[in-house]
Amino acid sequence: MSELARALSTDQVRKAVKLTYAQAMLGSIYMASTGGMFLIGYALQLGASNVQIGLMSTLPMLCIVFQLVSAALVERGVGRRKLTVVCSLVNVLLWGLIILIPYAGAHLGGSGRVWMLLCIVTLVTLFGFVAGNARSSWIGDLIPGRYRGTFFGRLGMYGSIIGTIFALTEGTFLDHVKTMGIGAFSVLFGFGMLFGLANALLFVPQAEAPLDAPKESEGFWHHVRQTFANRQLMIMAGVVGVWSMQSIAGPFYAVYALRDLKMPFLGFGLLNAAAMLTGLLGAPFWGRLVDRYGCRPVLMTCALIIAPFPLAWAFMTTPLRIYSTIIPLNAVAGFIGAGIMVSLNTLIYKVTPSAGRSVQLAIYSVIVVLVAAPLPTLGGYLPDLLKRMGIDADMRVLFCSQTIFIIGALFFARMIREPKARPAGELMRKLPEHLLNRGARALPVEVADDAAMEEEAVLEAVER
Repeated sequence: MSELARALSTDQVRKAVKLTYAQAMLGSIYMASTGGMFLIGYALQLGASNVQIGLMSTLPMLCIVFQLVSAALVERGVGRRKLTVVCSLVNVLLWGLIILIPYAGAHLGGSGRVWMLLCIVTLVTLFGFVAGNARSSWIGDLIPGRYRGTFFGRLGMYGSIIGTIFALTEGTFLDHVKTMGIGAFSVLFGFGMLFGLANALLFVPQAEAPLDAPKESEGFWHHVRQTFANRQLMIMAGVVGVWSMQSIAGPFYAVYALRDLKMPFLGFGLLNAAAMLTGLLGAPFWGRLVDRYGCRPVLMTCALIIAPFPLAWAFMTTPLRIYSTIIPLNAVAGFIGAGIMVSLNTLIYKVTPSAGRSVQLAIYSVIVVLVAAPLPTLGGYLPDLLKRMGIDADMRVLFCSQTIFIIGALFFARMIREPKARPAGELMRKLPEHLLNRGARALPVEVADDAAMEEEAVLEAVER
């Protein structure tokens, strides 16, 4: 266990692990109720255009720069728990303004209400980014390093369980209350806020892992320089930056399905539920393999398998085709995609030192998100631009383009150097065996001292 983690008792760490698992479920309800297809459906009800749908993703992403503010505050001694709690609460409470848009902004007209929505969603995301940076730094000093793969795997599983249930339940709800118009979304968002507030308040009882006292020579700008000197972190920024460029298609799946193909909310919810359902099975499986093989082999194996999947959208012209093809494909993609999520979440802590981690995570996030930020807006323009050029294209061209970005991310992933990681080829050869045996033990080595016994107690909490 790290020196920082040793400053906390085993009971404090175990309590934080259990509360974080509870937050994964509460947070999934909050996000399922306020984001994704429901937020896009709300924007479409307000009269949003394709370009405005793209901007609804781009503008909030630009707020990533405020993670640098969060990092600077942490390095100057502001408590990470306090920063996380306050900003998380503001993030949730701002949804109250979104609920009021149809009523308070009635005199603005459709376009004015859409722009009001864009502004508030941007503010919501701003506070989410500030809280996220503080929490990421905090969790890195709270969870013992050798169990982070298993921890993030379990975290993904718990979040997927609830996310799947509510994606379907709330989709059914909206289909039944369409006659209520935009008021149905107000009920849904208000419901989500309750769980968002509960999620934020569960940060309070978690122990705050202490930071090492900074040396006089190691201020904020010192850590900025160290970030750009951290070659492995910069390579990882390249991997995730190119991967994130798939956001060119992100908001338009719902537009194409709900508006262009007239699918019901429940039908579109099934697409997401298929991925989340298998993701909850895949997350702990890949978490164990990350702890055994390393992050790089899991990342490369999963990305290689999933790369051709987006091309199937070229043939999706009816809801029936989507139901018969994309739902099974999403089920496989959800299981494989969980490995990418777990490996990246674990790897980021391997390539960043505890000292100055908040700064390094902030700069990394800024690079990754700003690279991808313009893509959703470009996606809003691209189909019409191609049509003016004489190319018959619709939203599906955006979906198919994701394969290019996955291959680009794989190119950068080859440059990752992870000490003690096993070759990706070994994992690929043994993957069928692990699938049949339901994974591998998390610990590749035996430990038998008092400190190890403490870590075993933490592992027990992580695995439950």
